[in-house]
Amino acid sequence: MADLTSEPQHSVILDELRGLTIDEIFEKATSLYNDGQLNDSDMQAMGSAVVTVNRIFSKQEQHHFFIRQATLEDVDSLMEMVDFWAKHGQNLPRKRQDIIRNIQTFAVCVRDGEVVGCACLYVYDSGLAEIRSLGVSPIIQRQGQGRAIVEFLLKRAARMAIKRVFVLTRSPKFFSRVGFTRTVRESLPEKILKDCENCPRRENCDEIAYIREIPSLNI
Repeated sequence: MADLTSEPQHSVILDELRGLTIDEIFEKATSLYNDGQLNDSDMQAMGSAVVTVNRIFSKQEQHHFFIRQATLEDVDSLMEMVDFWAKHGQNLPRKRQDIIRNIQTFAVCVRDGEVVGCACLYVYDSGLAEIRSLGVSPIIQRQGQGRAIVEFLLKRAARMAIKRVFVLTRSPKFFSRVGFTRTVRESLPEKILKDCENCPRRENCDEIAYIREIPSLNI
């Protein structure tokens, strides 16, 4: 026989969700997760559901932009985008030579022939990968470009048989919505050894680590 004692509590939660936006429902789920009422599997499922819903409702806007591999012709645009967000404290600065040498790691979002967003996928020796330098033009934010860039890079990671992708971010809600789960920097020794130890903000770092498991891609 089903246990009926838990039904009132579930009904209360469902009643609280009525009339909320998708973002508000996800925030409620995050609160339940932090209180131990949702496990990691539940939270990942919730993140995937939010991604699916947003993708469906944003289809009418997708024809305005597309994501592609960056080329050397994009270097000036990449420098401008990276510099803009570095000055706003959201990303680390990158040298032009560094971007040129690693152009194959970058993806760009293009709208009306103009680069309006970018990010790169950096792969560590262990096979762990990091999404870096994510930025979208402030003029067109919150239109799905950032999510599309991340999904493009996650598919690239899957094709490369990468099992885990992480980020260090000051925008935790965004990465939660695209299926990432919060973790701790200590679980990312490659990142700590390569960048964090030499970062001038390492003693007062306010970035939060998020990670996502990448399922195998059947190709």
